Amino acid sequence: MKKPLPADRAEECQRLKAIFDGKKKELKLTQEKLAHRLGINQSSVSHYLNGVNPLNAAVAAAFAKSLGVPVRDFSPRLADVIESFADDFKQTWSRSAKVLDAVPHEQYVLIPQLLDDNSFVPGVNDEHVGLTEGMLFRRGWLRDMGLHYPHLKILYVTDDSMAPHIAREDVVMIDTFKKILEDGKIFLISRPDGKTTIRRVFQMISGGWALRCDNLDKQRYPDEMLSSEAADRLPVVGQVAWRGGSSR
Repeated sequence: MKKPLPADRAEECQRLKAIFDGKKKELKLTQEKLAHRLGINQSSVSHYLNGVNPLNAAVAAAFAKSLGVPVRDFSPRLADVIESFADDFKQTWSRSAKVLDAVPHEQYVLIPQLLDDNSFVPGVNDEHVGLTEGMLFRRGWLRDMGLHYPHLKILYVTDDSMAPHIAREDVVMIDTFKKILEDGKIFLISRPDGKTTIRRVFQMISGGWALRCDNLDKQRYPDEMLSSEAADRLPVVGQVAWRGGSSR
C-alpha cells in the first residue's frame, strides 16, 4: 500500500480534481475520455485526481492542456518548474542562435518523455504508456555525449532510492540501446508488476550481479543479488545517460 502524499502534493491533486469536476460537463469529459487524451489508462487518471500519485511537471502540463486551464491554477510549484525549463531553453537558444544563425528545430531535438504513474515502458506494458511533448536537447550536446536520439527517453524519478546522486523529481535520460549490464553503471529495470526501478549494478566475484541503491538506508532499499543466469534474463530498459535536477 502506498504511503499518503505530503500535504502540499495532496492539495495539488485536490485542486486539480475540483477543476476537473467543475469542467467535465462543459468539456463533455469523463475520466476515461481524459485518459485517452493523455495517453494513459483510466486508473492512472483516478490516481492523480484522488491524490494516490503525485503530480509532476509533465503530468500537470498534460492535464492543464486538456482542461484548458493554467498549471498555476492547481500547482504554483509545478508552474514554476515548467517556467524555469522554458526560461532555460529560451536563454540557451538565444545564445546558440547568435553563434549558429540557425532556427530552433535545427539545433534541438525532442526526446519523448515516458509519462505514467507506474513508469511503464514500451514493449512491457504498452497499453499503459503515454508520451508527452518531452524535453528539448541540443543535437550537438547529444552528439558529444555519444547518444543517438531515437534510442532516448526521459522520465521523472518518483522515489529517493538513488539519492543523493538521483533524487525524487529529478529527470533522467535513458539510453534504450544500452541493455547489457556494465559494472558500476546505472540502469532502468522493468519489474514483474510492470513498474520500473533505477539501480546501480555491480558484478560480483562469483559472476553474479548486485542491484544496488545509492541510498544508504538499506532497510528501505536493500541490495538485490542475482545469479549470472538470472542477470542474463533481467529485463533491462536501458542505461541512465544523464540526470537533471536541483544542485546538491
